[in-house]
Amino acid sequence: MSMIRPATAEDLPLLTAWEDDRDTAAWLGETGLAWHEGALADPDQDHVVAEHDGTVTGFAVLAGLSGGDGVIELRRMVVDPGRRGAGQGRALLRAALARAYEHHGAGRVWLDVRAANRRARALYESEGFSVTYAVADDDLIIMSHRR
Repeated sequence: MSMIRPATAEDLPLLTAWEDDRDTAAWLGETGLAWHEGALADPDQDHVVAEHDGTVTGFAVLAGLSGGDGVIELRRMVVDPGRRGAGQGRALLRAALARAYEHHGAGRVWLDVRAANRRARALYESEGFSVTYAVADDDLIIMSHRR
């Protein structure tokens, strides 16, 4: 059974190791222990992990919680590299969206994704995200999801 829970400092070594994976690192900006510690300490962010049968399978970071405008950013989402292609990313995305809408009262969730990251884009589009605009200079696409 899958569930989502708040991340703890004890989770961070595993999460940072996943970010160091070659197929993950290519798509991320700033990473590392300090980045995660900052996200955990920031009341404007919700750092959560997904568990399946007691094993952590992925994590997500929601940001913009205190904006008051009902718009939350899905700032980061990473699945254990050894579990990719088995539906864990889709389950994590659905859980992160549910947390944004139900726990934080979002009316819209947005994210940015590298234009070349076709696998992530396909997942987001299949779950109802649509392209809002592209940032050509940064090779980024901004996508939004509404409940």
